[in-house]
Amino acid sequence: MKLIPFVLIVCFTQLLQAQTSLSSIMELYTTEFSYANDEFEGEGWKEILAQIKKHNNVLIGEDHFYNEIPLFISKVHDEVKFDNLFCEIDPYMASTLEDKIRGLSEAELNKFTASFGPAFSFYALEPEFNMLQKMVLDDTKLIGTDQISIRSEGLLASELKQRTKNDMARAIYADIEKQSPVYFNAFMKGEGMPYFLSEELTVYLDTLKNLDLDTYELGLINDLILSQEIYTNQDHHLRIQLMKSNVMKHYEQMLGAKNLYKYGATHLPKGESLLEIQDIGSLVNNLADGQFESSLHIMIIGHRGVQGVPFEGMEPQALDPESEDMASFKAFFESIDDNSKWQLFDNKKILEQVRKHGLHIEDKTLDRIIKGYDYLIIIPEVSPAAFLK
Repeated sequence: MKLIPFVLIVCFTQLLQAQTSLSSIMELYTTEFSYANDEFEGEGWKEILAQIKKHNNVLIGEDHFYNEIPLFISKVHDEVKFDNLFCEIDPYMASTLEDKIRGLSEAELNKFTASFGPAFSFYALEPEFNMLQKMVLDDTKLIGTDQISIRSEGLLASELKQRTKNDMARAIYADIEKQSPVYFNAFMKGEGMPYFLSEELTVYLDTLKNLDLDTYELGLINDLILSQEIYTNQDHHLRIQLMKSNVMKHYEQMLGAKNLYKYGATHLPKGESLLEIQDIGSLVNNLADGQFESSLHIMIIGHRGVQGVPFEGMEPQALDPESEDMASFKAFFESIDDNSKWQLFDNKKILEQVRKHGLHIEDKTLDRIIKGYDYLIIIPEVSPAAFLK
């Protein structure tokens, strides 16, 4: 007879667990906010802003090419000034853009962006460049950590042409600057390949690395060669090694500073990345931990709307929340009652309840998102970012 109450308790507990779905847990730990009259407002905005103010290392893992994410970051920056912005462009492009933004007049800067805007990688998009400009003019240091972009060799060659003291190198840089847009325009029409991957550029780089050049030039040439290798071999691990190496070059600069890291969402979970590698998010999380601090990891995605593109001339794509690409977010989407507002999910509290109720998350990507990001923000309707003109 004594077994009956025990059996009832076990059955009742199992019934409660069965009724506790991941979506129902998520509903309990989501708050909302909205954007109106050029301001964000709502409990979700207050919560995420308070968390950002508390942390020296803030990581925003994004889905690229929207208007809304640079808007969000700009509004955060109005409230919280960042000393350093670590981002997904190469160190040379970061230095060039910072120098131009700080040193050129408005008319000169407009002329520069009109000539070389496509070379700016993600910051060839107008809202991204405007966000960057705003932060740089507010004395945020721009720190690029990525490989050299497949459109950037022409602009970098133009800068080296002005810098070099070697006549042969100057002639090569001039030809690289000239050929880069010609090759890319043909590539966008389905003809050939980008100049970055051409045999012609490879031959030029082999010549340049053996010339009498200064340390900066040789460093840039070697990084162009390394970037070619990353693209040609599709070597993701090598790319991540390069990015982590470039972050570590600024370790002393990070200490005690307010740092923002803006990368694609695959890169910034605090543990294993969404591509199953120890990435920037893991590195910064451990560096902060070694300073007796914690880093704040925020993921931002869109629910519906249209996503922009990496190269001008491509067709923007409509988001489909039912698509296979978005399948890992299904539980989040199912928990949203009002899809007209921005949703903020507290993943740390969600994870606590998942463990408490013994739920097993079969989707490995979803598991990495909940464990790797402290917060997830879902934008109800996104719009494609336009390119600089």
